[in-house]
Amino acid sequence: MLFKLIIKYINIKYINFCVEIMFKEMIKKNTSEHFLLKQLIKKNFTAKYKDSILGILWSFINPLLTMLLLTAIFSTIFSGNIANYPVYFLAGRCLFDFFSAGTKIAMNSIKGNSGILKRIYVPRYIFAFGGICSEFINFIISLIILVAVMYLTGLHLTLMSVLAIVPMIILFVMVVGIGLILSIVCTYFRDIEYLYNIFTILLMYASALFYPAEIIPETLRQYLYLNPVYLLIDQFRDIIMYNTLPNIMSVINTSLFALIVLVAGVIIFTKYQRKITLEL
Repeated sequence: MLFKLIIKYINIKYINFCVEIMFKEMIKKNTSEHFLLKQLIKKNFTAKYKDSILGILWSFINPLLTMLLLTAIFSTIFSGNIANYPVYFLAGRCLFDFFSAGTKIAMNSIKGNSGILKRIYVPRYIFAFGGICSEFINFIISLIILVAVMYLTGLHLTLMSVLAIVPMIILFVMVVGIGLILSIVCTYFRDIEYLYNIFTILLMYASALFYPAEIIPETLRQYLYLNPVYLLIDQFRDIIMYNTLPNIMSVINTSLFALIVLVAGVIIFTKYQRKITLEL
């Protein structure tokens, strides 16, 4: 019982700390919207570990256990292609999990808060954006595990590692754009939730999380480079694992794609947000 209370206390303190950092630089206008957004982030983050004894510690344990399992299975098979398999896998897993969880929570944000939207006026985007921000906090937690594994396996952070924030920002922008689109589409077509779950599974296998891209035949590898999630994972690995600058064209292409998706998401969301209440 005492252990559970300690974990709960750590959860609350950590959530408050993360949320305060995220909003420290916000201007003081629209205070009510900012307050609501902060509360939604806390609610989404807390709900994820509701009734769990370990609580926030699962954000550390889950990627660590998966890494240990896959390292035991695949590290010998791909030892000639991947120098540091635990870091290679964990780097890809952290980014992909944020993409998957962030877009899914945004997709269900409008439908999941239909009771509030039917009773009072609340800016619709807050539900999607709040959910994405809560998953971003989970993403940051998983990076702590990544850094720890890096040091345990002989890799160290350098000044170059600071550039890892570039693919992280690009990914965040892309998740927001896709999340806004999915939140509208899922309101009108409920089956999209099941189709998207299948899509993310296929995308995971097409993002070279646990295998090297080099094992894919040259004729098929060109299609791997059409996957923006893989390109961002590859950029992230180049920076933290190999201490090299990622391909500049890859950075430009993924940046443009993320911006286009964000603009499209804002346009679609703005156009349909007033009509979605009738579909709830």
